[in-house]
Order: sequence, then C-alpha cells, then structure tokens
Amino acid sequence: MLSVCILFLGWSLPLHSQCGNWNESPRKEEAENAHSNYRSALKINDYALAYQEWSKVFEIAPAADGRRDFHFMDGIKIFKHQLKNETSETKKAELKEAILKLYDQCAECYEKKGIIVSSCRDDACYQQKAAFVLGRKAFDMYYELKVPYDQNLAAFEAAISKGGNNVEYIVFEPVANIVVHLYNNGKLDAMKARELHDRLVVAADWSIKNNDRYKAYYESSKARMLARFAEIENKIFDCAYFKQKLKSDYDENPDDPETVKYIYNKLLQQGCDRDDPFLVKMQVQYEKFASEENARIQAEFEANNPAVVANKLYKEEDFEGAIEKYKEALEKETDADPDKKAQYYFNIASIELRKLVRLQSAKANALKAAELRKDWGQPYLLIGDIYAKAANSCGENAFEQRIIILAALDKYQYARSLDESAREEADRKIAIYSANKPSKDDAFMRGYQEGEILNTGCWIGESVRLRVQ
Repeated sequence: MLSVCILFLGWSLPLHSQCGNWNESPRKEEAENAHSNYRSALKINDYALAYQEWSKVFEIAPAADGRRDFHFMDGIKIFKHQLKNETSETKKAELKEAILKLYDQCAECYEKKGIIVSSCRDDACYQQKAAFVLGRKAFDMYYELKVPYDQNLAAFEAAISKGGNNVEYIVFEPVANIVVHLYNNGKLDAMKARELHDRLVVAADWSIKNNDRYKAYYESSKARMLARFAEIENKIFDCAYFKQKLKSDYDENPDDPETVKYIYNKLLQQGCDRDDPFLVKMQVQYEKFASEENARIQAEFEANNPAVVANKLYKEEDFEGAIEKYKEALEKETDADPDKKAQYYFNIASIELRKLVRLQSAKANALKAAELRKDWGQPYLLIGDIYAKAANSCGENAFEQRIIILAALDKYQYARSLDESAREEADRKIAIYSANKPSKDDAFMRGYQEGEILNTGCWIGESVRLRVQ
C-alpha cells in the first residue's frame, strides 16, 4: 500500500494552503489533470491509481476549484478502502487519523469560506456546512472507525454544538446508543444523559418542523433514538428535575404557545401530578392557546376549502350560503380537476332544484357540469327531474305538461345510455314517469300522430318525439 505520510506534510500549513484551490496555483493545469485522472479511476474502482493522482491534486489544491469538497470526501473514500485491506495495526491507525483529519480540514474550510457555496448567503450557512461534515465524521467514527465511545461522543457533541438545532438526521441514533451504553456502564451520569437527550429531541423536532425534504427521515431517526433512550428513561428522568429545569423556560416565555405546550406535555410525560399548581396554571393557558389556534386553523382551512364549508352550510340548511361557497370554490380552483368542478356545478344545480326551486338556473348549472364531465349521467338525471318539476308550471294544459314529461324521459334515457352507474336510477324514474305520457286519445283529438316531433315550449326549449300510452 502507498504511504499516507504525504498528507501530514500539508497539514501544518496555514489555512489558506489547507483550503487552497487550483485557481490560485501556478500548477492549475497539473491539478485539473490529476483531478480528472483520480475521479476517472474511482469510477472503475482503481483505488491505487486514484490515490496516486488524488495525492497530487490534494497537495496542490485541497479545495479543488474552491467550490466543492470533492478532494476531502474522495480522499476519505480512498482511505476507507485502504483501511479495509490493511493488516498492519500501525497503518490502520495512520489511516484512521488521516480520515479524521480530512473531515476536520473540510469542516474548517467550509467555516472559513475556503470552499465557496453559491447557495450560502451568510456565515451561519457555512457554519452549518461545517457542522454536517463534523456529523459525518462522528458517524464514521461510530460505524466504521470503531473509535472509543467517549471520544466518539465528544465528536458528536462538537457537531451538534456547531450546528445547533439543524443537525443531520444520521446523528440521533448513534448518539443515543453511545449515551445508553456509557450510562449503563457507569461512565456517564444521569444529568449528562438527560442533557444530551433533550438536545437531540429539540433538534429532531426543529428539523421535522422546518425540513420538509427530509422530514420523514428525521421522524424515523427520532423514533429510533427515543426507543433506545427508553431503556434508561425511568432511571434518568423525574418530575422534579423537569419541573425545575423547564420552569425557567416558562418564566422567560409565559405567553408563547409552543413553550407552554412543550413544557406542559413534557411534565405530564414525566409523571407530574395534574393537580400541581404549576401544571394547572399551564393547562388553563394551554387550553386557551389550543382553542385560539384551532379557531385560526379552522378559519384558514375554511378560507382555503370553500367547498367543504359549502357542504357544512348545506347540512345547516343555509342553502344560499352553500351555493355562494360552491361558487367561491369554482373561482378559487380555476385549474382544478374538471371532475371536481363538475361536482361543484352539479351540487349548485341540485340545491337550486330541490331546496330553492330555481329551475332555470338549476338546468344551466347542470349543463355546465355535464359539459365538464361528458361521461357522467347524473347531470342529465337532474335535468330530467327539473323538467318533471317544471311540467305543472310550464304547460298550459294537461297535454302540454305531458309533453314536458316526455322531455324528462328523454333525459333519463340519455343518462342511462351515457353512464352505467346511472342506469338503475334512470330505470326507476323512467318507470315512474312513463305513466304520465300523453294519452293516445288526447293526442288524436289535438291532431297529433305518434312519432311526430313536438316542441315543449316554455323556457325548456326541447323538441321531443311524441310517444303515447
């Protein structure tokens, strides 16, 4: 195996050399060629060549072009490969040290802006990049490098301290494993175990709330972490401890709903008595905050979901209000699924027919529903009902009223032919209204023959083929 001593020559250099990039070097072309060579070698798993070329470029430009951490991370990858194949304990120790130094140097380059990140707008962003690198370092110390737990925990704490709440989800479970192990073996006291537990929970909850992209990962990692801590929670947690600790947080933010919610639930989880005056006080606040928050959420929900409000108003028999909300839904959801919009128009038409008896408007809205969803039979069933309802008011005599019934039957028949799901209802209505066809004698007396095309008149405006009974 090639010696790793080349690394240690460069690490005593000032930071600008440790984070130097080839744009600042007279050996830029040599560095770019070595970079290309080692990256190509890695793709074909030629680690010997990769190490040889990587060593050249790392000596010249640890930070590559000043905008990526490839040379640090790829160096770690190369050394991990060498570690797996190394038999000498001395060389293994050197390789582990090299890996850890690369992580540290990479983190420092991020924090000191030796690597420029286009998406970073402030120092906090660079510090966060450094924290994530240190978290990966501690993760490798646990799973691959098998570093003693006390050293490993210190590395995790350094990453968490630098990252604050925003730590990578990979750190939670190994930290919990280390804490439980050290506590069970008398190498960590309860106070320290509690402190680490709380720091991790707060960090996990923060990311679950603020990191939509990896929310599921944080939730899963938090669950595994808490499952591990559950092994010792009865030994390290008590009500008195949490009450003393959290009361100061409450005193600082007594009017903050999230603070009250967290402290109240946390104390209950730790077995505190609900009748404790402090908990009683917080319960009153908590319920008040919850009521206000629920009202806010409900108002926001209703503003964003007028169709749901329409359904609620309908059940409350506020039919005009329901129609207005369905119209609002139609305006709000201009790009909505046509089927959804068709349903809104149908609901309006149904209310207008069955509750408000606005027959012409009901027909217009039913037709809009049918236009949006051309294979749907329900709008035509509804139009048939509209015609049946209109027959008494439109026809001037019994014969004309029965002509309108024929128009209703046509709509039922059309719905039946268009939509299999409408067939049963259509057949039932056809059976009911077929008894109201014009009589043969009445048609004959008026000079009409069966099969003749007649107009319904009124606002209905349909032409029907005369059928008699």
